[in-house]
Amino acid sequence: MENEGTKTMRGLVSSRRGLVVIVIAAVLVLTGVVLGGNFWYQNRNYVSTDNARISAPLISVSTVASCQVISVDVELGSYVEKGQKVATVGQPRSASPADRQGLKDIPLGRAIVEAPVSGYVAAIWAYPGAVVSPGQPIVTLYDISNVWVTANIKETNIYRIKPGQQVEIKVDMLGGAKLKGKVEGVAAATAASFSLLPQNTTTANFTKVAQVVPVKIAIENPAGYLLVPGTSVEVRIAVR
Repeated sequence: MENEGTKTMRGLVSSRRGLVVIVIAAVLVLTGVVLGGNFWYQNRNYVSTDNARISAPLISVSTVASCQVISVDVELGSYVEKGQKVATVGQPRSASPADRQGLKDIPLGRAIVEAPVSGYVAAIWAYPGAVVSPGQPIVTLYDISNVWVTANIKETNIYRIKPGQQVEIKVDMLGGAKLKGKVEGVAAATAASFSLLPQNTTTANFTKVAQVVPVKIAIENPAGYLLVPGTSVEVRIAVR
């Protein structure tokens, strides 16, 4: 038979186990309340998305008449100033003075192609020896003086977005560095409206798919970070 001391010890152990269970349950409940409250607060006061990209004007540098590329004088990713030499081409004999806009006469029947804006070289499309047609790009620049974020916001949240709202921008290529921004405008059509193959909603087996609407966000970049068009960012828009 068990003595009184053994019974007392078992009772204490049982009580301690019960207390531990109660404490763990209380911690779990409190954690759930905190997480739930934070989720409610974030959804009530902010609209967030990781479906967002850096955007910038892409400028095609081309000639106005057919010619042969003699040299390309820039490197991919290099910075060029407005008016800087981008390429040298064989100047067409038939080109009129009006057609020579953007070309600068030099000896030996050649011409210089100049950068129309300052920016970085995003792509090189033609190399020495290539014959280019009027308007065919030799290089493409992107204008770093006018960079913004295009964020695709779900249609169910777009009614909450207004110009002037403050935005927090997390930039992936900067290791998650955060910049400030402001909503500049909301597109008057969904992103799918501009695709080459718009969604067909006339079929009998149509499946509803949530649409997104592009939102333009101006970026505050006092540190002068190089922001590359097409790179991913996350945005959090303060809607209250």
